[in-house]
Amino acid sequence: MKKITSMILTIGLGSALLLAGCSSGNSKVSDGVNKMLDTTEQLSKAIDSGDQSKVKEVGPKLEDQWSSFEDDVKKDNKDLYEKVEKYLDPTIAGSEAATLDKEALGNLNDKLTDALKELQKETK
Repeated sequence: MKKITSMILTIGLGSALLLAGCSSGNSKVSDGVNKMLDTTEQLSKAIDSGDQSKVKEVGPKLEDQWSSFEDDVKKDNKDLYEKVEKYLDPTIAGSEAATLDKEALGNLNDKLTDALKELQKETK
């Protein structure tokens, strides 16, 4: 009887650890996407108001936020990874430009936000 109880406890503990490991990667992506969406919202407000110094401050944060979880996205959602990358780099470059092109940067930021929202749906 002790052997059966020990085996059941071992299997249960192993399963719990396995499930915890699976959700932590998903949680990391979900948290990262949420942070990026907050940043794209801040960037959108700065673009709309024409606040170039705020745009230059906020835009580059996207790269650091993305780098913290992009490998997980690349591994699990290659298409969405490529979609985010397609708009991320130009958005960051536009935010660092000497002069603010509100229309172009606003469009890029909107496309990036849409890609992140799509990724957010996939990670729920």
